[in-house]
Amino acid sequence: MGKFLKPGRLVVMLAGRQAGKKAILIKANEESTKDAKFPNGLVVGIQRYPRKVTKRMGQKQIRKRTTLKVFIKQLNLNHIMPTRYRLEESTLKEVRDRIERVKEAELKNVEKRKELRKNLRKYLAEKYRTLPAGSLADKKAQSRFLFSKLRF
Repeated sequence: MGKFLKPGRLVVMLAGRQAGKKAILIKANEESTKDAKFPNGLVVGIQRYPRKVTKRMGQKQIRKRTTLKVFIKQLNLNHIMPTRYRLEESTLKEVRDRIERVKEAELKNVEKRKELRKNLRKYLAEKYRTLPAGSLADKKAQSRFLFSKLRF
């Protein structure tokens, strides 16, 4: 059976505080390591989703309602459920570059994680604001799935 947990796959978190939230799989490690004795992966997800915007709202209110909150987490691969959606290569490359600037050892540092989250939040919020209109069937608009709140 082939690997389906490849970088760029949109996943749904199944356990922990972020359960029910959507995330992007950045790196998947199928083998256990010295730090983690289980298959693990690095995910970047959306903790607080953007809210609905109407034509009547001003620019300041639109900017405030389209902000989002991001989380970065290293977790067991059994605690995520892959979806059929994948992030486009350009977006994945940009997110991965921002994460790789911070070394893995520095990810445990609170200040570095905070700075990285802030950086990713700005990038993903801008990505959300420039999404093309269209349905989920459109290849370019598949990232729209990431920014919509999961209802169940």
